Amino acid sequence: MTDPAKSLLSRQTEPEMMALLRAMSVCHARAQQLDNLRMVLSILIGAVGAVVAITGVSSTVVTAVGALWALANAVGLGAWSRGQLGRAAVLQEMFDVRLFGLPWNTVAAGDEVSAAEVSRLHRAYRGDETYLRDYYEVPHLPRPYDVLACQQQNLGWGARIRRRYSHVVLGGTALWAVFGVVFGVTAGLTVSQLLLQWYVPSLGALLLGLEIYRSQRDVATEREHALAVVQARITATIERCGEATTAELLVLARQVQDLVFRSRQRQARVPDWFFRRFHLVDRHDFQAAMGTLTHQLRDAGLVAPTSTENSLT
Repeated sequence: MTDPAKSLLSRQTEPEMMALLRAMSVCHARAQQLDNLRMVLSILIGAVGAVVAITGVSSTVVTAVGALWALANAVGLGAWSRGQLGRAAVLQEMFDVRLFGLPWNTVAAGDEVSAAEVSRLHRAYRGDETYLRDYYEVPHLPRPYDVLACQQQNLGWGARIRRRYSHVVLGGTALWAVFGVVFGVTAGLTVSQLLLQWYVPSLGALLLGLEIYRSQRDVATEREHALAVVQARITATIERCGEATTAELLVLARQVQDLVFRSRQRQARVPDWFFRRFHLVDRHDFQAAMGTLTHQLRDAGLVAPTSTENSLT
């Protein structure tokens, strides 16, 4: 449970909490590496099929390899990354639950990862800690508004970056499919030739692209809905001058946390390079949102002015 003498922002940088973030990042990195490998191999096979189609070389072998790869990709290879993704979700849930002071939901998340395993994983971390330290960038707010602020940032930022990535992946998938049609018409291929020489070798990449798009889109939609619920509940509390009790708001926080955990299990995070590409712009927008929340709470008398002096600017 949380120490009331310490703020949420100071607790998140304690050694135990940083160890959880490092361990979680190791598992996420492994899941992303496996997904990247699937994507690279799918694109490579599709590219070979395109070269074969353009040069007119016999495509029998490439067609067979493309079909087998699409089947293997759909049936079994995704399970490898899902194992690491599930472990990362549990570790991140441990971080959030301990930071927020929420009860652990064994029904939803199962057992916690052992201390020995957390130690093994966090010692394997070799990356930059820039994006781990001060993981949640929210104003200094009293409980439970600090918890809800973190969840708002998590829901809003996660939804935005995932929806943006889903559109990029869908655009790339659609572009490759359209390019195949254009090539087929230009080269005078029959429908069967186009399917065998272009689309069957590319089937793994096309299916993987659609899988990523649907998963990321669904996660973004769920998070956007949850964000709207949280914001409406806070607004209602402000209008009633804080009538909702801390216990009631923490029940809401626990429900939101269950949704966040479920979404983390379903699809890997967007690639790090994509997240960092938009990080500064997104960070600025969500800092503004946190500033608005702080002013609302202060104007309603739910937050003392002295507790907002260190708000993010």
